[in-house]
Amino acid sequence: MENLLQQLDENLKELYRKALDADALLEQLQQQGQAKYQTVFSKDAGFKVESNRFMPYLAETAEQVAAIRHSQQFSTSTLQRVVQQLQLLHKTLTEFRAAVKA
Repeated sequence: MENLLQQLDENLKELYRKALDADALLEQLQQQGQAKYQTVFSKDAGFKVESNRFMPYLAETAEQVAAIRHSQQFSTSTLQRVVQQLQLLHKTLTEFRAAVKA
């Protein structure tokens, strides 16, 4: 269980810097009149939060990891949701970075 939590923490740390950078870039794009959208992810993406930035999504995922860590009962469904969220964040941030460079 400790190895699993450590891997989740490493993913969160890796995504943190990428999300900060992406959010700063999104802010610049919006100030230039671009990036006119309401949310980063659609409602069916598996997140409860809705935001036009990445950090709130990452914060939601981090809260779930903390809940797993402090929970007396391990929930497979929560773990699956966290892993899906991490994968989606990695994929979307990578695609965003590639789109901006193009």
